[in-house]
Amino acid sequence: LLYTIKFECLTMVMATFVDGQHRTDYGHIVLTTDNVLHSAERVANTPSRNDGISFEDERDIRILGCELIQSSGLLLQLPQVAMATAQILFHRFYLVKSMVIHNYEHLAMAAIFLAAKIEEHPRRIRDIINCFHHIKQVKDKKPPQPMDFTGNMYIKQKNDVIKAERRLLKELGFCVHVKYPHKIIIIILSLMLEQSQNTELVQLSWNFMNDSLRSDVFMKYTPDQIGCACIWLSARIKKICLPENPPWYELLDCTKEQCVAISTTILNTYCLPRPNVHKLERAINAAKEAYELKKSFNEKQRKDLKDIKKLDSANSFSPSVEIVKAKETPPAKPKPSPSNQITEKLTKLAENGSSDYMKNGSKRRHHSPRRRYSPVSPPRRKHDRYKKKQQRSSSDSENNSLVRKHKRRGHKRRVSSSSDASSSSSDDEAVREEARKRRHEEKKKAQLKEKIRQLEKGKEKSKKDKLMRDSASKHKVR
Repeated sequence: LLYTIKFECLTMVMATFVDGQHRTDYGHIVLTTDNVLHSAERVANTPSRNDGISFEDERDIRILGCELIQSSGLLLQLPQVAMATAQILFHRFYLVKSMVIHNYEHLAMAAIFLAAKIEEHPRRIRDIINCFHHIKQVKDKKPPQPMDFTGNMYIKQKNDVIKAERRLLKELGFCVHVKYPHKIIIIILSLMLEQSQNTELVQLSWNFMNDSLRSDVFMKYTPDQIGCACIWLSARIKKICLPENPPWYELLDCTKEQCVAISTTILNTYCLPRPNVHKLERAINAAKEAYELKKSFNEKQRKDLKDIKKLDSANSFSPSVEIVKAKETPPAKPKPSPSNQITEKLTKLAENGSSDYMKNGSKRRHHSPRRRYSPVSPPRRKHDRYKKKQQRSSSDSENNSLVRKHKRRGHKRRVSSSSDASSSSSDDEAVREEARKRRHEEKKKAQLKEKIRQLEKGKEKSKKDKLMRDSASKHKVR
C-alpha cells in the first residue's frame, strides 16, 4: 500500500540567458502525507501551551471541537469520511496556531464547511451556522429557535467562518489531503485475517477508529498503524486469537509497542469527564488577557529598542564635528536698589534733558491719541469741535481754567487708584489659584476614597457569593 502522491507541475518556467544561450528551468511540486506526522515533543509543545493554556484544557477543547463537528455532521447528513476529514484538519490547525487567538467554534464550522467541499458533499454556510446554533441551544437547555438570517449576528458569524476557512487553508499550505484507516480495517479483516464474517469485531474496530479522531493519534501515527491498533484492541476485548508467529501487524510496518500506545490513548479518552464549556471559556479568556498584556509589553520594549538603535546609529554615523568650548559667561551683576534706580533715572534725565521722566524718576505715561471716528457712531465734522471754543466767552475763561485743573487732579487720582487696583488684582489672582489647587486636591482625594470603597464593596460581594456557593454545594451533597 503506497500513500505517497507526487504531482510534477510545469507551471513555473524560468527563462535565463547563460553565455548567450537560452535555458529554461522547470519547477516541480511534491505533496506527501508524511509531512503531517510529528514527534511526541512537537505535539506536546503547541502554541496554545506556550500562551498559557494547560494540557488538560487544551485536550478538552480539542474533544469539544470534535464533538461539535461530529454532531453537526450528523444533522447535516454528511458521510463519516467528511466528518473525519474535518476533525483531522481541526487537529492539524491547532498544531501551528493558538487557541487563545483563534476561536475553536469558528474553526470547527470552517473545518466542516471545507471538509464537505473536499469530499464532494458541499453544504451551505447558512445550514452549518444554523446547526451549530441549534446544538448550542440544546446544550444550554433553551427552546430551540432558528437564527435570524437578516440580523447582524448571522452576518458577523458568516464573515468569521469565511475568514477562519481562509486561515485554515493558508496555515496548512492548501495541503488538505487526508488518509483514513476505515478502508484498511475492512481490507485487513477480509483478506489478511479472514474475519469479515465476524460483524461484531468489524463494528468494534470501526467504533474505536471513529473515537480515535478525538485524540492526537492522527498527528503521530500513520493510518495503517492506527487501523492495526484498532483491530488489535477489539480482538483482545472479544478474545479472538490472531496470528502472532509471525505477527500480522508487522506486514503494515507496525510494532506491538505502537499498537499498545495507540490503544492506551483511545481507552484514556473514555475515562475523561465531560468537558465543562463555561470553565474552558473562562480559561481561554484569562489566557487571552495575559497574552494581550504580554503583547503590549513586548511592543513597548521593541519601541524602546528601536529608539536606542536610532540613537546609536546617529552617534556612530554622525560627521566629525569640532568640539567647541562653551563660552565662559560673565558673572551676573548685582541688581541696584530702588533708590539707586531713581537716582540713575534722574541723572539720565539731567543729561538728556528729556521730559519723559517725572521728578520721582518714574516714566511719564503717554496716552494714546484719541480715536477720531468710531465705526459705529456717525463721523464728527472737524469744525464742530472748534465751534465750542469760539462760543466760550472771555468772562468764563477763568472758570474754565479752574475746571481744567480739577479734571487734571481727578485724572491723577484715577491713575493712582488704578495702580492700587492692579496690585490688589494680582493678589486676588494668587488667592484664587491657591483655592483652585486646593479644590483639585480635595477632588482627587474624594475620587480615591470612592475607588477604595467600591473595591471593598466588590470584595465583600465576592465573599458573600463564595459563601452562598459553598453552602449551596454542601446542601446538594447532603
